[in-house]
Amino acid sequence: MLSKRIIPCLDVKNGRVVKGTNFIALRDAGDPVECAKAYNEAGADELVFLDISATVEGRGTVVDMVKSVAEQVFIPFTVGGGIRSLEDIREILNAGADKISLNSAAVKDPDLVKRASEKFGSQCVVVAIDVRGRSGGTIRIASTDTSFNGIDESANEEDNSKFPSGYEVVVAGGTKATGLDAVEWAKKVEELGAGEILLTSLDKDGTKSGFDNVITRMVADAVNIPVIASGGAGKMEDFYDGIVDGGADAVLAASLFHFGEIRIEDLKEYLAGRGIPVRTLTPALKLWQSLKKDKLGLVPAIVVEDSTKEVLMMAYMDYESLEKTLQTKLMHYHSRSRNSLWLKGETSGHFQHVKKAFLDCDRDTLLFYCDQDGAACHTGNHSCFFTEIPLDEEKGT
Repeated sequence: MLSKRIIPCLDVKNGRVVKGTNFIALRDAGDPVECAKAYNEAGADELVFLDISATVEGRGTVVDMVKSVAEQVFIPFTVGGGIRSLEDIREILNAGADKISLNSAAVKDPDLVKRASEKFGSQCVVVAIDVRGRSGGTIRIASTDTSFNGIDESANEEDNSKFPSGYEVVVAGGTKATGLDAVEWAKKVEELGAGEILLTSLDKDGTKSGFDNVITRMVADAVNIPVIASGGAGKMEDFYDGIVDGGADAVLAASLFHFGEIRIEDLKEYLAGRGIPVRTLTPALKLWQSLKKDKLGLVPAIVVEDSTKEVLMMAYMDYESLEKTLQTKLMHYHSRSRNSLWLKGETSGHFQHVKKAFLDCDRDTLLFYCDQDGAACHTGNHSCFFTEIPLDEEKGT
């Protein structure tokens, strides 16, 4: 079973986080970068930013926010809200987001999902599906009348046979019914190229009574892409139930995390104790999450001979190779040509035994002092840096 992900969601308006957080020593609870950094350090696997202002005028502010977050936070994050075109998607991804989320725009123009996945890849496209259960031929739908507290009989009188799952897709914060069956829509967006589904039960949202595991399980069983359960978590057991009973690949919450009711580290420990595979915040993972990676998700590592201080080589590391290096005290790398883990010396016997490790001031390069067995370079030279560049060439040559 793949590791299950824990995902906090942050609502953003005009470039600021609303529904603030209570992280200790957070300098600015409205700064999305500060909030994201705190979650990064707390062990969150991913983040979702939802632009609730979602105006054309505010698009530049959101792009600036994405750039700032991408520069300082090193876990994947998704941005949703107000994204209506390929140009909007391009702008958000180019600013540094890993994924975008489409909701109302996908319902209005389903082909946008297909165009986006073909242009940017399915791994970048999340479709958010908000659902409500149906009751007696009507949909339990929010009303703009704040005094209204029941079923809006005028919202939708269509026969329930149109909704075999018993759930209907809604948009505009749950105020507009779409006539789409939740499971059928989930299957459709997968066919169109969505790489993931963010499923929110608006009946459950804010109730703290647990995820709607009925519709979550129906959607998870109907599609072959990851499903994120959202809406209703109130205690740690709810996250377990969302994964086991609901079949969710990831679980999302907002206020529970923002206000410190549940700590992500405690939640992961609880889930792991009940047999759910999660990425725990080991020293290696904590270090990895704090590093700045290149576009391939890699970090350069420079190796120096501990005894002579001679620079031996430079190669690249991913999380797996960093973890193996710290565990075994033998240098491991990520081979870009083979796209696989590489233990230095595995075939040649020229192992590199780690003595010390350092991180540079920008947190984007690693430095290792090692004892080198034999030659570091595949050419047979002790160091890969054996070609000198002349600095005093005569003029005209």
